[in-house]
Amino acid sequence: MLFPSLVFLFIFFPIVLILYNLNRSAAYRNVILLLASLVFYTWGEPVYVFLLLLLILYNWAAGRWIDKKNAAGGDAGLLTGISIAVNLLPLVLLKAATTAQFNLPLLNALRTQFPNLRFPLGISFFTFSAISYLVDVNRGEIEAETNLLRLANYMAFFPKLLQGPITRFKDMQTDLASPRTNLDDIADGLRRFIIGLTKKVLIADNLAVVADKVFGLQGSDMAAGLAWYGLLAFAVQIYMDFSGYTDMAIGLARMLGFKLPENFNFPYLSRSIADFWRRWHMSLMNFFRTYIFMPLEIARRKLKHFRQQSNLLIVFLVTGFWHGITPNFILWGLYFGLISVLESSFLGRWLKKLPVFLQRVYALLLILIGWVFFKIEDVANWGPFFKALVGAGQPSGLNTARTLNILMYFPLLLLGIIASTPLFKEIYDRMRKNKVTSLVLDALLVGVFLLCTAVTVSGSYQAFLYSEF
Repeated sequence: MLFPSLVFLFIFFPIVLILYNLNRSAAYRNVILLLASLVFYTWGEPVYVFLLLLLILYNWAAGRWIDKKNAAGGDAGLLTGISIAVNLLPLVLLKAATTAQFNLPLLNALRTQFPNLRFPLGISFFTFSAISYLVDVNRGEIEAETNLLRLANYMAFFPKLLQGPITRFKDMQTDLASPRTNLDDIADGLRRFIIGLTKKVLIADNLAVVADKVFGLQGSDMAAGLAWYGLLAFAVQIYMDFSGYTDMAIGLARMLGFKLPENFNFPYLSRSIADFWRRWHMSLMNFFRTYIFMPLEIARRKLKHFRQQSNLLIVFLVTGFWHGITPNFILWGLYFGLISVLESSFLGRWLKKLPVFLQRVYALLLILIGWVFFKIEDVANWGPFFKALVGAGQPSGLNTARTLNILMYFPLLLLGIIASTPLFKEIYDRMRKNKVTSLVLDALLVGVFLLCTAVTVSGSYQAFLYSEF
């Protein structure tokens, strides 16, 4: 069940919101929330929902075991490590079985036994939620949750279940214990949801047509202008797609009385690659920094040379593997890892001496190069595409924006580029301060929502890009 679907928009969520507000008791609301989350997940994953339930039960018990052992003065480090491994096992096995381009006896057995095996929706996100919870319990940052219902809602909360943002239990603990809603929250959440829906349905899905057509060509058989058109379209598409999901998730959560963290902060205005990863998918990078990078820094503190740089490289390799155990994603992670190492060594100091404009040009060019690695799965096709970007291709004359019928999407590309800057947000915030312009803005949002609905009726919306991760 996708957020832009008619079933979600006009049946599932309205029913959930009505039932949720029939009673203000925390116990009642947590029951409704868990039932809604399980229905939501079962709709798309009728088999893997049992894996989700098993992991919820396991982590509820494991958290209490860890807490009990620590309270008794023992060391729960080994137990925590085993519990993390239990959570990671399904994720790693299923990721390897469905994406890895190599053969191992165990993977081959899985593929043979289950020929239709596919990667479960949302498994990365509820697995990371569980790991965060267990580690925080072991560190003494939180107490183990004794209420199974609350922990289940933390792991299975449907607005963030499929693509995040990744949250820590302590950030949701208060809202889970006493979920509160009011009309202002519902109104603000609805506005945020519509903004995200607009990004996804009107911008991202249309630019996907451009990106798919251009990247579907042989790189050597296109002009530079067409190659850049396709690359920019993909860059805006993936940002509008993912940030659109995040906007919808934050909006839905707000309507239910929860505050989810922001996940993006205008990443294409970054001044360096390090800055980009502080602005892009922020909850994932916060997770990796808290639970991988910092523990590595502590564990390897005796290493005098290149400790931080090697730890950065490890984190970005993990990031690549997380996206897929395929050459393009592994090299994509390595690419950003190496640049991050250079920036942390000497390049960063040199960059700061440049004008801000040149810093942003530098970062954007490297980001766009990275999207080529991300988009093109076959590494052998990278070279021809890069040749096309620099005008070294040999276009036949048939593969042009006009003959591909994609010129019509250029205004949407410009709109997406502007939406990737703070301009619209600044206008939105100013209009909200005045009653008259605020009403005009709400009317505009209603109109855009109706337009998005018309698109969903036609069934032309697409799955979210990050749903496969």
